[in-house]
Amino acid sequence: MTTLKHVFIRLYLSLLLALFFLTGGLALLALAPLYKGAFAPNASYGDFRFFRVWAHVYKVMWRSISSKGYRDLYPSSIIDPPMLNNNQERLRVRESWRGDKDNCDMCENSCCAQINCPMMVNKRCLSYGSLYFGYYFCGRYPNSQSQIDLYKCPKWEVRPQE
Repeated sequence: MTTLKHVFIRLYLSLLLALFFLTGGLALLALAPLYKGAFAPNASYGDFRFFRVWAHVYKVMWRSISSKGYRDLYPSSIIDPPMLNNNQERLRVRESWRGDKDNCDMCENSCCAQINCPMMVNKRCLSYGSLYFGYYFCGRYPNSQSQIDLYKCPKWEVRPQE
């Protein structure tokens, strides 16, 4: 039953993304409560900057379509459960990390900063804990050395194999 739940949630998120693209982003305005609930339930409507979000979604989609290397960095299956943190059996925080171990607020090199994520406001992720965050890229980052290398992440390192 749980696996079926994960499938339905991913299909729901995929439907919202498809509607976004099919309407040129206008679905974001017309169905604002659905998008807010799925992508940033704790944010206020005033936090959403339509054109920034619109441009960002298209930029990420273009990168996903045009770069096989980028797509391969974020493998997931339709039945994968949500994750709010990476797999810390495979990764660990570097000893040299000086920020808070629970977030990347102090890191100017964070993946969110590098992609200029419109969900970052005052160095806080408005999407944290949302369906999108857990089921897609954000909650799974980083998951491999390739992802750490892509963003030149100073916080995480792959644990040595014992």
